[in-house]
Amino acid sequence: MQTVTTKAIAKIAAVATGLAMATSMLALAPMAHAAALTSAQVQSILSLLSSFGADSATIANVNASLTGSAPVMTTPSSSSSACSFTGDLTIGSTGAAVTCLQNSLKAGGYMSANATGYFGALTKAGVIAWQKAMGVTPAAGYFGAKSRAAFSGSVSTGPSTGPSTTPVTGNGLKVMLSPDSPNNVALVQGQAVGTLAKFTFANPTGADIKVTNLGFKRIGVSNDSTLANVYIYNGTKRLTDSAGVSSSAFNFNDSTGLFTVPAGQTFVVSVVADIAGSTSGQQVGAQLVSVSSTGTLDSSVSFPVNGYTQTVSAATLATVDFNTTTLPSSSSVSPQNDYTVWQNTVTIGTRAVTLRAFQLRNIGSIKNSDISNLRLYIDGVQTGGAATLDAVDSTVSWDLSANPLRLETGGRVVKVVGDIVGGSSATFQFSLRRGGDAQMVDTDLGQPVLATANGSSFSARSATLGTISSGSVSTTKANNSPSSNVSLNASNLKFASFEMRASGEDMKLDNLNVQADTTLDHGLDNGKVFLNGVQVGSTKDLTDATAVNFTFGSSFILKAGTTAIVDIYADAKTTTGASFADGDTALITLTTGSSNNQGQVSLSTVNTPTANVAANTITISSTSATLTKYSGYGNQTIIAGTNNARVGAFTLATGATDGMNVNTITVTLSDNEAATITDLTLKDNATGTVLGTVKTSPSSSNSFSVNFNMAASATKIIDVYANIKSGSNAGAWTANIDGSGTGTGTGSSISFGSASAATLQTITVGSGTLTAAVGAGNPVNANAIAGAASVKSGVFTFSAANSAFTVSELNIKVPSGAATSVTSVTLSYKNSSGVVQTSTQSLSLPSSSQTHATATFTGLLFYVPQNDSADITATVGVATIANSATTGAGIATVLDFNEGFKATDGAGTNTTSIGSADLNSAASTGYGTQYVKKSIPTLALVTTGYTANTVASGIGLYRFTVTADAAGTVEWKKLSLDIATTTMNVAALTLYDVTSGSAVAVNSSAAEVNGGILAIYAGTSIDDTVQSIAASASKTYELRGTVTNWSGAGDQITINFTEDTSAIAAASSAGLTGNFIWSDRAATSHTTVTTDWTNGYLVKDTTGDTRSCSFGTVTTCTP
Repeated sequence: MQTVTTKAIAKIAAVATGLAMATSMLALAPMAHAAALTSAQVQSILSLLSSFGADSATIANVNASLTGSAPVMTTPSSSSSACSFTGDLTIGSTGAAVTCLQNSLKAGGYMSANATGYFGALTKAGVIAWQKAMGVTPAAGYFGAKSRAAFSGSVSTGPSTGPSTTPVTGNGLKVMLSPDSPNNVALVQGQAVGTLAKFTFANPTGADIKVTNLGFKRIGVSNDSTLANVYIYNGTKRLTDSAGVSSSAFNFNDSTGLFTVPAGQTFVVSVVADIAGSTSGQQVGAQLVSVSSTGTLDSSVSFPVNGYTQTVSAATLATVDFNTTTLPSSSSVSPQNDYTVWQNTVTIGTRAVTLRAFQLRNIGSIKNSDISNLRLYIDGVQTGGAATLDAVDSTVSWDLSANPLRLETGGRVVKVVGDIVGGSSATFQFSLRRGGDAQMVDTDLGQPVLATANGSSFSARSATLGTISSGSVSTTKANNSPSSNVSLNASNLKFASFEMRASGEDMKLDNLNVQADTTLDHGLDNGKVFLNGVQVGSTKDLTDATAVNFTFGSSFILKAGTTAIVDIYADAKTTTGASFADGDTALITLTTGSSNNQGQVSLSTVNTPTANVAANTITISSTSATLTKYSGYGNQTIIAGTNNARVGAFTLATGATDGMNVNTITVTLSDNEAATITDLTLKDNATGTVLGTVKTSPSSSNSFSVNFNMAASATKIIDVYANIKSGSNAGAWTANIDGSGTGTGTGSSISFGSASAATLQTITVGSGTLTAAVGAGNPVNANAIAGAASVKSGVFTFSAANSAFTVSELNIKVPSGAATSVTSVTLSYKNSSGVVQTSTQSLSLPSSSQTHATATFTGLLFYVPQNDSADITATVGVATIANSATTGAGIATVLDFNEGFKATDGAGTNTTSIGSADLNSAASTGYGTQYVKKSIPTLALVTTGYTANTVASGIGLYRFTVTADAAGTVEWKKLSLDIATTTMNVAALTLYDVTSGSAVAVNSSAAEVNGGILAIYAGTSIDDTVQSIAASASKTYELRGTVTNWSGAGDQITINFTEDTSAIAAASSAGLTGNFIWSDRAATSHTTVTTDWTNGYLVKDTTGDTRSCSFGTVTTCTP
């Protein structure tokens, strides 16, 4: 074998690269041959390239370039396949379908990680990205039926630098370069398991195909020795032992199958190698030259299938060194859980690494199922999930590539624990076979580190060969072993549950001792042993305080590693003929066995149990039931004449040990009580079902024959109903309840309640009362626009006690001064079905001697529930000013307490009054009066347009708007502001109309603050000048004045509207006093002296309309 130096290889690589570039150029413009080289010279160059390991395609193109013939344009050969999915894929899914999905997602740019065959968090994120791009909803990362339907032809390969995939079709096994095969990746000299190429095997047939031999050739400008060890991997799992490279060739062979390509699916393998040291500058790759399998190759497959070359670089890798000592060191091990099967301390040097995968092999004789639940721990913390030994190669592996674990420099304890559940007399020995089986990747360079062992080249790190001892059995009381009471005389009851777990080998239990200890030495009748729900052995009486032996022959087999449930059943009856008493107890114990359990492999025997194991003490109780007054229904007062009255309710409860069939319930009454009712009825509270036959003419003892079942620990609420006769004497009424039934399990007789002591609720036969008051929803005083169709004017709350009432008639009155301003009165309320009803009536205008006009309502259905309340709301229609409404009229509604009133209780008795006085919606100050206005103004502070944070003469100190309602024009004559100052002065104040942008003075002469109030008059206080605002229009005003003594610490000025707090009668503007004097122009010939002027009551609540400025070191104003 020819060897070249690193420098020489680098030079030749550069030459080869240049030739390759020249070849690509020749493909576009063939070079004219100048006959500069002889055939011998050309052949020498080609021989030199061949000796350096150049691939055949490169040699062919160089030959074409040198001889002037057309270049052969070749790319890495590949055929391809789309994925075939037969089921849903989600977190935790594994296999070739997952691998194919991952490759496709990576090719489409939806994920960057390499395929692993495990569906984890990275794959889920990639699926979500693809689903969003394809419009698959919901984009949840679950690859189901919608995603499979959308997948066909949908995954874009993105910008292609190599072969692409095609659907899995054809007549045999297909082989192609994988889309994510590395291309000119920088490997590092001295690293472990660097990826040279990836190949996809696609099986379009209906049968699995095993690949038995793969032949490869090293390509690139490099030496055979550059590849120290070559392996085949699937994801992070190593599939083969190492192969050596000779004359550029290396092979993998296994007649039983290197790997299997499932029918209709794909399988991706990686060619990886440990890279020798001192190889920087070399180029290396892999070329697949042959495949042998149990199937036939597809006719489209053409060899070689070329990968790309990777460049070896020089860099300092992290170090990973395993310790000399590998635990455990025990040679004999008993079956047990959480046993450490392999442990070593690995020292990380130079820099941190990430653990991407870890793989051990068992080289002992146990079956792969004898040790289960294998878990990987790093420094005492579990990493990855539980794993099992591979059925083919006895390896156990953890793929951590989706979430690699960072290992900082220093010593790190790597431990694998598992459960030894079988393998009696067999051996196990876990071994880290290759340094690359612990894939630890340099955090800077991104390539796996070649591990060492005790500072030297890596050799297998193996635990001591351990032999599994003969089988054993543990016996414990089950967590769910019965502890509740059982029914006296009940049959076939479970008294105890135990768990038995065999380890090391299957065990056959030949016999078992069962002992019952009971009160007064009675024993238990008909004892039975059940294994996993099936009776084993015969039925025997459990004589008290005696170990009764049950034999099983070959029917009691305990499988290794499996927990068996052993139940003990018996009757709650004695073996002596005596009866248990309520409260007696029983305790089941499995007593110590004597060589009664034999290993099915070792044939050795053990005692089962090894010591007495007791269950829970069980109390034997007689069947019982209790009856109590139902707490959810209290004492009641019900009026005479009420039908279907609920006159009582009780709760019936069964005991914990047995259910009950209820057959009789008796209602006991005194003679006088029985005489006050008819149609005595029992009803199931939950369903309303009538129980037994209605007693139309009750007597003092009323027995109901019923038939219903209640389970153990159940409750049922039963209601007692009756019709209370009209004219019954007022007074208390109670019922007593008792009854009987039989136990559903035991058949025992059960009684409950008492004819003399089980007393239900006290029912007082009395009368119903109806009261009324002004309701909480009564409206506050407000201005009402004339012509409004519906203005809320009053709310009245009715409350009923002891009976429901229906109000059918009532009168609503309006003060005579407002009568002409009201067109109608409407009442709204709910009927007995909860449906809102309305009724509208006009007012009957008063005579000169009457204080109110009246609206009379009949035929109402206003329903007030028993012991509850209901509201009735009065609204009024307001006339227009042109049609008799009077500006300033105050509309209130009054409920007449006796005239025109009628209400009927649940017994049909009428009442014609409510209370002793009328109810006025305006009785409370500030509530229940609506003042008629033709239109109204609205005042509002303006928060913009100021010179920011400035207080000075001649600039705006306060800005506001006055807006007229759409109903009509408004005018104002006087407006007042509260002005408070501290250590500064403001004088000569003028209000300007700035609506149009220019400032027009409103007051004829400057005004001054008097007693903290500034009064501004339009014009003067005595002339006819007013400010007029058209309907729906608005004017903006700004207050300015002369400011002195500002800019000292503590200076402050606060301005807000001055509010009028009570109503006044409409009058001439000249005769009014108030802070805001305005008019709705309701008079026919409106002037300043017509009586349609009023004050600012209800126009504006000044809360929130304050502007304040202060000076500390600078001026600050809000707003």
